Amino acid sequence: MKTFALNLAVLLTLCTSTLLAQSNSFFIGANGGANLSKFKYTEDLSELYPTTNSIFGLSGGVSLGFEIQNFTLTTGIQYGQRGSEYQTDNFTDDQGTGFFSAKEKLHYVSIPILVGYRKYFGDKIGLSFTMGPSINFGLSGNIDETTEYFGTDQVEMENYKVAFGSGVNDDYRATQISFQLSPGIVYNINDRSKFTFNIIWDFGTEDNFNPRYKNANDFFSDFKGNEINRSTVFQVGYEYHFSFGDKY
Repeated sequence: MKTFALNLAVLLTLCTSTLLAQSNSFFIGANGGANLSKFKYTEDLSELYPTTNSIFGLSGGVSLGFEIQNFTLTTGIQYGQRGSEYQTDNFTDDQGTGFFSAKEKLHYVSIPILVGYRKYFGDKIGLSFTMGPSINFGLSGNIDETTEYFGTDQVEMENYKVAFGSGVNDDYRATQISFQLSPGIVYNINDRSKFTFNIIWDFGTEDNFNPRYKNANDFFSDFKGNEINRSTVFQVGYEYHFSFGDKY
């Protein structure tokens, strides 16, 4: 037992020495940027809306994390605008031949949990790669719908508010999970300050629609399928580091 305790103490000492031999830090930061997002539809919905286009949105927030050796662990609070444009092909109903298009803009607050790796080339420039899940909380949203019919100048335009929650009248889930992949560049201003530039690919992992809303809505009896968020974010950030282990 004494031998095991001694070996464990030696191992912990070696691990601690290795950790302190690196440049390790806790950091806080801020970031901002823009994103392009659109929906991915599946099954019947992909046939109903064969054309989807990206919309422009804003993103930004605060981050905090650790950089230990070349590895990072990052979280924070992020705001992001998401959504999509989507269109039907020409259709025929009791009013004639028509065309439907819509644009949605949704607002989210997200908490990412990302692990990453940074490889530095000299004292200034480094490349980074991070990945991990993001927990996204829906705030609000709007849908602008337009319907046109052949042979008439009349255009029907409607606007709806999007509700997030778990009730029968709530369109979308209150909480949605996505997965992020992000390559980037790190620029060391000095020992404490860093600029970052990242491209973030955010992939929704589940249907946006609230299951109770879908079950109550006859539309989804005729058109089955899911609506999933997809986003590409371009983000510039600043980090301030508090060192707790310097190289020697």
